[in-house]
Amino acid sequence: MTEEGYIKNLPHIGSPLPKTWVKVREALESDARNYISLDDYLKICQQNGFTQRNDKLQLSGYLHDLGVCLHFQEDALLNKTVILKPKWGTDAVYKVLDNEKVIRNLGSFTRSDLANIWYEDEYTTMHDELLRLMINFNLCYEIPRSQGKYIAPQLLSANQLSYNWDKTNNLILRYTYEFMPKGIISQFIVAIHELINEQQCVWKSGVVLSKDQTKAEVIEYYGKREIKIRVSGRHKRDFMTIVTHELDKIHDSYKRLKYNKLIPCNCVTCKDSQEPHFYSFEILRQFVADKQQGIQCQKSYQMVDVLGLIDDVMDRRELLKAEQQKSDDFLPNPSETRRENVVVTINNVIQPSKQENNFMTEPSKSEANSQPEVHKPSSQISPAERGIALAMALAVLIVFIVLVLYPRAMQGSTLAIIRFLAATFAGISGYLLTGSLGLEAHIPLSKTNIKATGAFAAFVLVLLLFFYGVPASENSDKPKPISDANTTITAIASIN
Repeated sequence: MTEEGYIKNLPHIGSPLPKTWVKVREALESDARNYISLDDYLKICQQNGFTQRNDKLQLSGYLHDLGVCLHFQEDALLNKTVILKPKWGTDAVYKVLDNEKVIRNLGSFTRSDLANIWYEDEYTTMHDELLRLMINFNLCYEIPRSQGKYIAPQLLSANQLSYNWDKTNNLILRYTYEFMPKGIISQFIVAIHELINEQQCVWKSGVVLSKDQTKAEVIEYYGKREIKIRVSGRHKRDFMTIVTHELDKIHDSYKRLKYNKLIPCNCVTCKDSQEPHFYSFEILRQFVADKQQGIQCQKSYQMVDVLGLIDDVMDRRELLKAEQQKSDDFLPNPSETRRENVVVTINNVIQPSKQENNFMTEPSKSEANSQPEVHKPSSQISPAERGIALAMALAVLIVFIVLVLYPRAMQGSTLAIIRFLAATFAGISGYLLTGSLGLEAHIPLSKTNIKATGAFAAFVLVLLLFFYGVPASENSDKPKPISDANTTITAIASIN
């Protein structure tokens, strides 16, 4: 799906807007100011027919989603301002990221630097708001215990730092991507910056974290479309859970982001290796769903426990989460307010921001309010149902073979009944077996509709097969011709 297609699929697009909404939108678009206070916005709504505060805020959320204006209602500072010209905010941000001094300082800047960068009258009273805008877009973070000092990770040195690493008994995990959006590691660094080792061990494509006598190394290999994680120390699994949780939150902000989470083998050969054999988490998940306890290592050829592999690196509840996320889409979720390097106009036109790199990304609202996990029932049928389906299918096949070999052994009316019963048996088999194929993950139909379609197709197919493949016998229930009877009577009379 293209970005333009994504915009057209927003829940707002294509629906007629109330006249009061249109009036407010037109008033905001025709306003020459770059931003207004929340009170001014509410007055404009009041002048154009709005009476309820909630309705006014609902409209600002709608216009925010479309990029007509920016109003961060969940932010204690930014919710007091409505930015009417998103490009004005974008330009202000890139004045920082394009500043020669900031680039020369490898992304480090202070509030005094911002005062020099945003010296124009249009910015002078908005320094705090614009800085918060950069933080909300995951473009920078404040260095802990260094008030007023900030880092923009995308401007850090591209050279990996030198540091000591204990390679003994590491826990390793990899993410590989079919298509890797830019900025994942920068967003991750901003999200988890408080755990950066000594607040120094960080560079443009990687970071070393430390917590409770445990260290984690997270490096992005953009050319290989891969992120690799190594954890060493006392609480490896707990720290790995923290790291993957933050990465998965970033992944969840995209729809249809196709990636593999690769779990390391824990056999004797691989356990202490820096290059173990890896298993796709999706394959392990399928093994668990199919009640397969073991899987073979492709390096040692030993059989290893599937659940043991998962337990090494994550909580088993990740299995349920994986089921929920199978249908996630790649583009940003319209129910969230994440925006990636685009400014959307009310006419559904995507305008790229100033820089090519993927910097502008607003954090997801859902990160702090995650929904409880719901276990999806397995699509597998029970052994009893599978046995019944196969028995019925086998019965239909045997009857068909018998009728083909001995076509004159069946009278017409009986054959009609056999045809119907065979088709019914086939329909039942089709209903049961179709439900076990998991087609609902690939076809936009419910499982019930898929099973019903399979039953109907099997019924019709077998009915036609018996009708054309086994025609009624010529010696069926048809009455004998009168001419044959007369001939017989004549023959008897001649004998007498």
